[in-house]
Amino acid sequence: MKITLAFIKKEFLQIIRDPSSLLIAFILPTVLLFIYTYGINLDFTHIRLGINNNDNEKQSNELIDKFKQNNYINMLLYNNRQLMFNDLTQGKIQAALTIPIDFSRQLSAGKEVSLQLIIDGANYNQISYAQNYIQQITSEWLNQTYLHDFQQAAVEIRPRYLFNQNNDGRRAVVPSSLAVTMTLIGILLTALVVSREWERGTMEALLAANIQPIQFVIGKYIPYFIVGMLSLSFSLAVIIFIFHIPFHGSFFVLFIISSLFFYASLGIGLIISNCLHDQMLASMAALIIGFLPALMMSGVVFPILSMPTFFRWLTQLLPPTHYVSFIKNEFMVGSITQTTILSGILLFILGFLFSIIVYKKTARRLDD
Repeated sequence: MKITLAFIKKEFLQIIRDPSSLLIAFILPTVLLFIYTYGINLDFTHIRLGINNNDNEKQSNELIDKFKQNNYINMLLYNNRQLMFNDLTQGKIQAALTIPIDFSRQLSAGKEVSLQLIIDGANYNQISYAQNYIQQITSEWLNQTYLHDFQQAAVEIRPRYLFNQNNDGRRAVVPSSLAVTMTLIGILLTALVVSREWERGTMEALLAANIQPIQFVIGKYIPYFIVGMLSLSFSLAVIIFIFHIPFHGSFFVLFIISSLFFYASLGIGLIISNCLHDQMLASMAALIIGFLPALMMSGVVFPILSMPTFFRWLTQLLPPTHYVSFIKNEFMVGSITQTTILSGILLFILGFLFSIIVYKKTARRLDD
């Protein structure tokens, strides 16, 4: 026990004396949270729309005014249809809407009118946004203007967002990004510790001290687990009190599940660190194995259900996958018992499996 406590103390002193660990634990999450909060927006809020109005009557001008008043549309009027298509081809606008010459007359006569909408399909993500925004604006204008003239206009759907009524993208992105940030921190903190021992020549001293594998593993886990939880607390304070993202769950439940999440993440980092003796290679491996899968395959950016079957199963081996669903509920909805228990069990299983691998790898290394 004395050897273990001395080893833990040595790790804490090394963390304090090494500014890179403190930068990873506190500065890195702050920078990433600022980027996720203010720099990343998954919604298209400024779609550049070109309109060629061949009608130029009261009804068509009212529709154009409706587009002007919308905050999601940046509208440009074109008198020349060919010029509008040229700008669409060159990427100056993202969608082109053509109003036919008999638009107002056909509408007043109660006939069906077609508007031609051409969208730049080079950016796949913007297609559905542009189409939905333009269709919604047109439908709202039709309902408000011709509500008593057309039966089909009397049916109106008014959506309401149950857990995010203002449709604020930050409230969905920032909590999910916390899982990615904490994964990167947890893996980076431990991915460098063993390789750093080899580079600095202190591993030979540890081998000469005849330290046991279990003491080595515990001595590496505990200090960085504490630093990681402090980093999480700091990040939560920034999200709630500086970015003003509301929290509806239980802090006690949050820290319990987060501790299991860090337990699993630190295990991945220690596996990397045990396999590689070079800190540069270890940091690159941490980014490739930890950060990129956490960002791309945990459900933060792309829905897991839309992935092929093999990758859906593969995501279950990633701790961020189970933490993302939990942290979203904690911020948006509150503690959901079923999700919390399932996430906790899966994270504990992954953490336990990773710790066994770390122990086996460390024992083989120390024996060698």
